[in-house]
Amino acid sequence: MPFQPLVELDPVKLENALRNICAVFSVPSLYPHQVQTGQNTLKGISTLLDIPTGGGKTLAFWLPLFYYWEPGNTDNECQKIILVVGPLTALMESQAADLTQKGIPAVAISSTSENPDQLLKNLAENKYRVALISPEMAISSKFHSTVLSSELFSNNVISLVIDEAHCISEWGNDDFRPDFSNLHILLGRMPSGLPVIAASATMPKDVILDILKKLRLRADCARVAVSNEKPNVALSVRIIQHPQDTFADLMALFPPDAKGPEDFAQTLIYVQGRITAEKIQDFLRRNTPEEIAEQAFEFYHRHIDEDQKKVIQDRINDGSLRGVAATDALGMGMAFKCIMRVILWLSPKSFLSLVQKIGRCGRAAELLGEAILYVTSAAYMAYEIELEILKGDLSDADEDHADGPVEPPDAPAEGEKVDRDAAVEVEEEVEQAPVPKRKARKAMSVMEARDRRYLLEFIVTLGCRRIPWNKFFGNNSKLKLPYAAPPGARCCDNCTPALFPVETIKLTGGSQLKSGRRQHAKTSEEVATAVKETLLVLRNTIALREWPDQLILTGKNLMSDLVVEALATRAREITSLEALNQAVRWIWGTKFGPEVVDAIQTRLVEFPDHERLAREEQEREKALTALRAMAEKDLRKKLAEIFEQCHEAILSETVSYKDLS
Repeated sequence: MPFQPLVELDPVKLENALRNICAVFSVPSLYPHQVQTGQNTLKGISTLLDIPTGGGKTLAFWLPLFYYWEPGNTDNECQKIILVVGPLTALMESQAADLTQKGIPAVAISSTSENPDQLLKNLAENKYRVALISPEMAISSKFHSTVLSSELFSNNVISLVIDEAHCISEWGNDDFRPDFSNLHILLGRMPSGLPVIAASATMPKDVILDILKKLRLRADCARVAVSNEKPNVALSVRIIQHPQDTFADLMALFPPDAKGPEDFAQTLIYVQGRITAEKIQDFLRRNTPEEIAEQAFEFYHRHIDEDQKKVIQDRINDGSLRGVAATDALGMGMAFKCIMRVILWLSPKSFLSLVQKIGRCGRAAELLGEAILYVTSAAYMAYEIELEILKGDLSDADEDHADGPVEPPDAPAEGEKVDRDAAVEVEEEVEQAPVPKRKARKAMSVMEARDRRYLLEFIVTLGCRRIPWNKFFGNNSKLKLPYAAPPGARCCDNCTPALFPVETIKLTGGSQLKSGRRQHAKTSEEVATAVKETLLVLRNTIALREWPDQLILTGKNLMSDLVVEALATRAREITSLEALNQAVRWIWGTKFGPEVVDAIQTRLVEFPDHERLAREEQEREKALTALRAMAEKDLRKKLAEIFEQCHEAILSETVSYKDLS
């Protein structure tokens, strides 16, 4: 029989469920909000679960299952199912593996799963207690025909969970993963009256209204809400002191008296583009003290392969990685337990994004964490102006009632347009100054304008930075956190500036530090033209060699004209595969890069770099001069020693002669 809500809960069964779930997940007890959400589900009440990162939302998901079932139970009447829809395949696979290891049969199913058809059949045959699926899979005809049409599944599913529900509002649109906005189709196909849990750590009131609207849930849907403030995480905003591309301000991350890697607080540094992530890794490795190995620092973005991503995630968890420069590709749903510091290099795209990133720091309430947002002085001044415009365009009353678009102010954000295919990762950031003239810009919705307003207020406020945070999420009307701030917790740089000293970074070895990547070596037009000719021939040669007897994959497909141009104009610095990968992003770089490097270096033999040779000759002359000076100094020292010995000998003989006389 399909799900039937319980009017009254059996206290004995509920007590057993609480005892068993605590034993399986090794926790002393459940929080009240977890118990309340679980009881709502058993009673057939759909619930918005609005709790902070690390608040234990998943135990609220599984509690209804344990009311009917426990590991090892084979009674047919007890084999209930929890269906979870989530945004990230890797995360769902990790959750499924963890549940299965704990004795809870679970499966993650997406279009990329190995043999998804068989997994769907297994789910329809009630072989799993928890099933995690992507939104695309959830509303597919295959899922409908195989699983939802199964009487066995329909009779045993007891709840539908939509995890990271803010993605319905943040991502679900015509440009990026539209199926997030179509999940109401799944709800319509599920058994009538089945309760829904929509969970997230970042659901302000306008996002909640958007979620309810898109899921076609009742406006009076039950809400279990806990404040998402992070009292154990110190908040601050810093103005970048030095040229942005030197990353010199990040030297403050290194403790002055480090004795080992463990002295560098485990840190995530969020940037807007993959190139900057790579540059910051180089900067940290180049400037790390000898007590901390270079391998303690890495970069992470969507372009690295899946095996490397897994290695980095594992090394974050085991603590061997101390600093990771990353795009938004790292973080959502990943339970890194020991991140003590989150750095945001330039302003993120939204206030929601900022709070989500800060939430990855100090997940355990007893840990003291820190979050620092770096912005340039030009951007800071632009934000002050933009905030005043937004306040005029969008009053507090408007936030609750306005439906139309808000004209965006002139001042731009830091960074380029978001690449939606990269899940809010952009190709490269560009710090932008205020533009003097109004440009045609897409009007913001009231929701976007409100988010923007609070982001800017967080940055430029002279008061406590927690005030805009709490107001944005309505934390004052939510349940208080079930724990207090740990001893030694700091609030923010505005409340207690003395506790947030800003280190003065002095640049040495010239007017400024080098950028994270090497400065481009000069290549003359003549050399560039010659190298370009070589690469055009080489790309066709490789294409014919690797894919003979076909006309689809040409040399131009293999290596685009843009890649050829970039390599030709920077030919003198392409001395290795690593240098090639730093100069251009070329998907075939790993396979054919060494051959390209050899071809470039061979062609460069025809064009000696006279400036470089002259510099090397000067360096040799300097070295020879220094050697001569050292030799002369050594000779003088030896002559002085000989003179001293002779003088003492003569003086001794003279003294002896006087004594005799």
